[in-house]
Amino acid sequence: PLDAEKIASAVGNLLSNAIRFSPQGGRILIQLTRFEDRIRIDVADEGPGVHENDRARIFEPFYRGVRQPEDAARGTGIGLSIVQEYVAAHGGRVSLVEAGERTPFRIELPHAS
Repeated sequence: PLDAEKIASAVGNLLSNAIRFSPQGGRILIQLTRFEDRIRIDVADEGPGVHENDRARIFEPFYRGVRQPEDAARGTGIGLSIVQEYVAAHGGRVSLVEAGERTPFRIELPHAS
């Protein structure tokens, strides 16, 4: 069964990161797509995206990427690892979508019946 609290926490972490890394007045897009066998949640912002050198390690606990906002509180580096843990516990996966300069995060979960 789906643990709504954990999935909400995972999406909340992605949204929090999107807010943190977006420029003031920037837009954040959250898109939910339902397929026959799964759902997909994409979270995209207008920030600088994940640096190419960080992409392989971005989901590691305590890893903080090279692009950190100057005016934001220092993060702990555990948010994305929690997202990965919660999503994996539901048989899903979280990934970065290669979309040119932007790198939206994507959660894919099998349908809960």
